Amino acid sequence: MSTSTSRADDFLVSALTTISAETEDPDFFLKERFATASYRVDEVPLESLTAWQVNDRLVHSSGRFFTVEGLSVRTNFGPTPQWSQPIIVQPDIGILGILVKKINGVYHFLMQVKMEPGNTSLVQYAATVQATQSNYQRIHGGRPTPYLEYFLKGTRRRILVDRLLSEHASWYLHKRNRNMVVEIPPDDEVPESDDFTWLTLGQLRRQLALGNVNMNARTVLACISYAVAGDLRVNRLTAADEFHAQAIASHNLERSDVDLAAAMTWLIDQKEVFTLDVRRIGLPDMSEWIFDGGSIRHRDGRYFRIIGLSVEATSREVGTWSQPMLEPVPGNLVAFICQRQSGVLRILTQAMVQPGTTDRLELAPTIQIAPGFCRDSRDLPPLVEYLTSPISRVRLDSVQSEDGGRFHRADTKHLVLEIPEDHHIEAPDNYRWMTLGLLGRLMRSGYYVNVEARSLMACLL
Repeated sequence: MSTSTSRADDFLVSALTTISAETEDPDFFLKERFATASYRVDEVPLESLTAWQVNDRLVHSSGRFFTVEGLSVRTNFGPTPQWSQPIIVQPDIGILGILVKKINGVYHFLMQVKMEPGNTSLVQYAATVQATQSNYQRIHGGRPTPYLEYFLKGTRRRILVDRLLSEHASWYLHKRNRNMVVEIPPDDEVPESDDFTWLTLGQLRRQLALGNVNMNARTVLACISYAVAGDLRVNRLTAADEFHAQAIASHNLERSDVDLAAAMTWLIDQKEVFTLDVRRIGLPDMSEWIFDGGSIRHRDGRYFRIIGLSVEATSREVGTWSQPMLEPVPGNLVAFICQRQSGVLRILTQAMVQPGTTDRLELAPTIQIAPGFCRDSRDLPPLVEYLTSPISRVRLDSVQSEDGGRFHRADTKHLVLEIPEDHHIEAPDNYRWMTLGLLGRLMRSGYYVNVEARSLMACLL
């Protein structure tokens, strides 16, 4: 058995292990850690933010962290050919890293209970390390980032996953993070920290269903692939249900170089069809947006607002701070339509242009809706009629938060719908059926799968 196959077996065993002596009750651990700290988050005027200035753009006095700027967009994708909007510019490549270790022969993942000011529930399970360069270089003057040394060049351990992937391209311009899973030997002693605990992938699957895993951890978990193995440990375990078993099997299909080359050729064809021209402009140059000192908002109340937050948190590296946040119009939704074709579970994906993408477009969920972008029914994307499918076809229905470090109360409904095998779906040319195995190969190849699709993939653990 090859090393990569053995590793996939180990991930699969962890995904099918739902009970662990390390953390018997992840729900209780999350609630306990929440109760030990104090938090306060208040909306404040942008002009009152300490160390932030607004002129042509919103910028921190250090010149680091991020800026909020204007963006002029032209594209032939979708119903609107031209618009302007605020967008977050954060050139730093952050680290999203999870430590993994075999405990009693099963992979466990070191997860932290982390407060983010934008989260509706404030605290969630997060990756071991979740930090931008500005943060882990301590520009904020706060405490060091725990476990950072395991992910830095020269001190890191065995790398199992290492992907440079995009972030929310409707709200970020060319944002990238390094998604990592690093293994440490079973006999290595890892320093204990109160807000951290070891969980199996099976335990994380339940936390995902409850909406207790943050976006930055979900994008790392989406990079994990599984093998359908003959390992005796696997044979003693079972999937949660028939659909879960089909999803696991889908990881092992269409993974060849031939399948990858065909998918990439199709994506390049889509990049020739669709155009995207973006230009950074000053905030005052956005004619449909209003800045009155309190917030930056669209004149019709659509899309999102840029607001200020004042934050106090005893569990963070810095106890008090203030910052701008993007607050979207409520009601975001992403959905995968799945279908078994000749016994193989495939997902219908679309090539989608978003203004902040690094290379014009990426693969997105079958349906991706931000309600503020829809003026009326003519703006709704294709296939929305499937959102009214009977409950018997729903395989996942959960609400997940987006990045609570930049987005305020940005909750997204996640749906996975399984359509009967004999049903034919009429989809536009920029839609394509793919297995989870092929999506995994594409993620290893560059900026091909957007963060919304990866979030849904993580929920299929």
